[in-house]
Amino acid sequence: MTITSSEPVVVEDVQNDMQRELAFYQQALEAAKLGRELVKKAGAEFSRPEDYFAEMLKSDEHMAKIRQKLLDESASLKASEDAKRQRQLKKFGKKVQVEKQLERQKQKSEMLDKIKLLKRSKLETYLTLNDDFDIALEKADTKRAKTDKKTAPAKSQKRINKDLKYGSGGKKGRFAKSNTLESTSGLGGYNKMKGKPIFKGKGKASPKKK
Repeated sequence: MTITSSEPVVVEDVQNDMQRELAFYQQALEAAKLGRELVKKAGAEFSRPEDYFAEMLKSDEHMAKIRQKLLDESASLKASEDAKRQRQLKKFGKKVQVEKQLERQKQKSEMLDKIKLLKRSKLETYLTLNDDFDIALEKADTKRAKTDKKTAPAKSQKRINKDLKYGSGGKKGRFAKSNTLESTSGLGGYNKMKGKPIFKGKGKASPKKK
């Protein structure tokens, strides 16, 4: 009896043992089901007696090797997927870390700019206050000078004419004959020998001690 599968077997990756074995298994299972129906229709016996033990087509040792190989391939694929996932997570974590560092640097830069702006604002305020203070002082001095000029007694024309003719004069009153800086500094041109006789000739030698 020959049975052909209803659909052709298609294996995407022929080098993948698991996919290939799975395709063979599905094809064999479909053929077994179709053969069983045909045998039933023919009225032939196909079930083995319960007391009959037939050998398998492949030995248990061979099937164990196949099973172990499939398990190893499955574990290898899982490990590869896990490693790929870890790399992606690590890459994503590194990206997040870099973004956080950039955000911190941006915040630090903004904070420094705010501090500089605040310092500049305080300095400008300080300079403005100083300028206002200086202007106020200048105005006060100008006002005081104008007030002093207004309150100072005006000289009469007679006094002005005398000052022009005789000068404004020096010290008046009881300080008229007081010493000046020139008369009190140093000797002031004073000669100690002035008015004293000057003796010429040899003087009398003092007796020498024996």
